Amino acid sequence: MVDNVRTEYHNSPRRNEDKDPHYRWWLAKEDQAHEDIHSVVSAITENQRYNHTNNLRFYRLYANKEVSGFSNSAYSRTAVTDQVQNRVTYNVVKSCIDSITNKIAKNRPRPRFLTTKGDYSMQRRAKKLTQYMDGAFDSANAYEIGQKVFTDSCTFGTGVMKIYREHDKIKVERIFIDDLVVDDAEAMYGEPRQMHQTKYINRDVLLDMYPDHADKILAATSDKKAADQSVSDALQVVESWHLMSGPDATDGRHIISIDNATLMDEEYKKDYFPFVFMRWTDALLGFFGSGLAEELTGIQLEINKILRNIQKAINLVAVPRVYVQNSSKIVSDHIQNTIGAIVKHTGNPPTFHTPTAMNPEVYRHLDNLYQKAFEITGVSMLSATSKKPAGLNSGAALREYNDVETERFLTVAQRYEKFFVDVAKVFVDQSRDMYEEDKGLKVKASSDGFIESIKWKDVNIEEDKYTLRCFPTSLLPTLPSARMQKVMEWVQAGWISMDTGKHLAEFPDTDEEMRLQAASKDNVKRVIEQMLDEGKYESPEPELNLEEAIQLTQLAYLRAKLDGVPNDRRELLQIYIEECHELTPLPPEPVAAPVPQAVPEAMPTSDMMPMV
Repeated sequence: MVDNVRTEYHNSPRRNEDKDPHYRWWLAKEDQAHEDIHSVVSAITENQRYNHTNNLRFYRLYANKEVSGFSNSAYSRTAVTDQVQNRVTYNVVKSCIDSITNKIAKNRPRPRFLTTKGDYSMQRRAKKLTQYMDGAFDSANAYEIGQKVFTDSCTFGTGVMKIYREHDKIKVERIFIDDLVVDDAEAMYGEPRQMHQTKYINRDVLLDMYPDHADKILAATSDKKAADQSVSDALQVVESWHLMSGPDATDGRHIISIDNATLMDEEYKKDYFPFVFMRWTDALLGFFGSGLAEELTGIQLEINKILRNIQKAINLVAVPRVYVQNSSKIVSDHIQNTIGAIVKHTGNPPTFHTPTAMNPEVYRHLDNLYQKAFEITGVSMLSATSKKPAGLNSGAALREYNDVETERFLTVAQRYEKFFVDVAKVFVDQSRDMYEEDKGLKVKASSDGFIESIKWKDVNIEEDKYTLRCFPTSLLPTLPSARMQKVMEWVQAGWISMDTGKHLAEFPDTDEEMRLQAASKDNVKRVIEQMLDEGKYESPEPELNLEEAIQLTQLAYLRAKLDGVPNDRRELLQIYIEECHELTPLPPEPVAAPVPQAVPEAMPTSDMMPMV
């Protein structure tokens, strides 16, 4: 019954062919889809001009450029006037956004795959899957692109990363927010069913990508906004997605089109768009978020107005002037900048005067506005200028100060970590699709200082068998004083020796020193993993910390037994323990205590007998 009603609804007349656009483009025929799509995109763009206006305003505030638009011929043009060229400004918007980006986006949140009550084999797969994701992120430059997306979220409210496949690789791309077309009415609750991305692509590139549509591509007209650029031959390409209306629906569709042709048309079965979004502040209603630039718009405009007034006042009022009485016989040419010049005059001498340009309250008001912007943002001006507070010299104090300041951005940092969790989910889904086409799918990942190729078939885990968590990787302090404090804490805790601490005091490379200190343990752990994962045995060496090696191997044996590791591999651990015992030098035999010698008793004495 439901299928019949759906079919009747889809086949019913939906528009006046001469007047109304076909808004349900995902139901159109392939030769007509491009017409409907471009009609829908044009209608949404025109109805939501305020989004474009806001994005343009925020871009100008951050970039400090009076750009005229975002088209491929206008984004780099500025209103070249004397006022713009000579304008003085305090760009507090850019200063605050860059400070927050450097504080939060400097971290590289690492998605980790954790099994839910999985056996040893599943745990090993989860660990390898984490390494696979590390390699995939590095190959796609996900963290570098993620920083740009974070800056976009601060500037425009919403940053967008697109994840797609190209040449058997997963790639990511930062999408400019003005190129994304989302209907506000449909996305009222933040869950739109359709989405469009517009992009300018060179005609030659399109000819190479879609040779079957060469005649249509050659006949297409260039963007009208780019017509005045003689070297540009770019066409506006629209990529459109419509999600399935239900699990059994067939209306999911993915189309790439230009104004006169549908270049690619396929069924779309995903329940998500190929985008991951980062928002500075989630909107109470609607799809797009609110950015930091929006919060600081009023302050920035007021600062700009005050600076313009001050600049005009200084140029017009605060100019040195010489007052000469009309009755004075002073020749103006005699007043010059020659040292020791003699000015002859009759009557009163000339009076030199430089008036005050503005009232001091104006400058105080300007300083208050500038400081208020940082208070609203939650960034201290010391952080914006890369300075530490006076009196905070110890590493512990600096770390506590940074923790207090970072507390202001806790929710933003959590959204940034969740952003990469969402990216990892899409990467996993794309990898599954690629594996169906290429059974040898693999990525290169760094593991313990070595490059390792990890195959997807060795890490593929069903989605309901794991959970994703994100952990920041940049945990050690970066300031020398803070790192020195960390060294002192390690010495006091007994983790490193005093001699090692003295060495670190001269060259505080704590990371390298800890790698050396953990060399024995890392070698033992490597051998343990090799025996458990691959069944390969490697004998212990006498240079190891044998006592520590025995303890680690015993714990690994107990853990392996609990996880159900096969007996033959657990036996390798037992052999390793036995060989460690054999290499352990025997304690020296205790030296026998000397037998006490008997002391002869003294001869009895008597007063009656003389001593002989």
